[in-house]
Amino acid sequence: MEHLTGNTYFSPSKGPSIGGYLVKDQLLLIDTGLDDSSVRKAIRDFSDIDVAYIFNTHSHADHCGGNAYIQKQYTAHTFAPELEATFIEQPVLEPIYLYGSCPLTFMKNKYTMAKPSKVHQHLHTSGPFTIEFDGKPHRFQLLKLPGHSPNMMGIVTPDQIAFLGDALISDEAIEKHPLIFTYDVADHLKTLEQLEKLDAKGYIIAHGGYYTHIDHLIASNRNVLIRTQNYLIDRLHRGSYTIEELHAHITEVYRLEETPLQYSLNHSVIKAHLSTLEKQGKVSITVTAGNLKFTAEPGA
Repeated sequence: MEHLTGNTYFSPSKGPSIGGYLVKDQLLLIDTGLDDSSVRKAIRDFSDIDVAYIFNTHSHADHCGGNAYIQKQYTAHTFAPELEATFIEQPVLEPIYLYGSCPLTFMKNKYTMAKPSKVHQHLHTSGPFTIEFDGKPHRFQLLKLPGHSPNMMGIVTPDQIAFLGDALISDEAIEKHPLIFTYDVADHLKTLEQLEKLDAKGYIIAHGGYYTHIDHLIASNRNVLIRTQNYLIDRLHRGSYTIEELHAHITEVYRLEETPLQYSLNHSVIKAHLSTLEKQGKVSITVTAGNLKFTAEPGA
């Protein structure tokens, strides 16, 4: 990990960044990466420390995959947002919700199913949050950041460094993966509005690293979400289409090359966009000859 300021650290890895807050020999880890190896690398330069706490921003496997290893080696009292905590403790729920039934074999791997781990404290609300180090309280700030996942949370350290999970991704990641993963598009857009009001000294995004300003990232993340919705609405003004047909259209527009797992993830994203459009009254739904079809409403 690299030292940022005060007690705050982070690992600038190609995978999701792992954060740290170190007081004497007690360390709080902010997410634990994809697997045992990821978290071991993050803490290898610390000696004679106890990982006293874990804070998981959300339940995706690349953010909690090292939990089980850390909990075996250290005391590691673990915090996670409610609902996300259930997925961390029962990781098979992740491929189940992505697939919508008993998942296909290729969906059950370390990228979608972390090793199960214990969450000792479920977090319910944003706002001030106190963690004790060396017998003294240290005041953090919790941020509710839903959208990318159902109930993701960020955390701001007492050094005013904000760890934002996957609420934002870098411009480089957007260029590589323009169909950015989201569970609820409307919530994701509201989270971006919330981040515009956040005032911190620095910001860590899991897939992108450290930033001192995030206005340009908020704009680019918002633009790509809206762009995908516009592509879908434009297509639906031309007729009625199934989810599979819309998926094929988006694949062509973004020139996506998909493995079966990537197909499943992208399919989930397209359904998230359609769910938001349906809630906004912009699309109607019919069933024709065993096909669920979507059509744009007039004026949408």
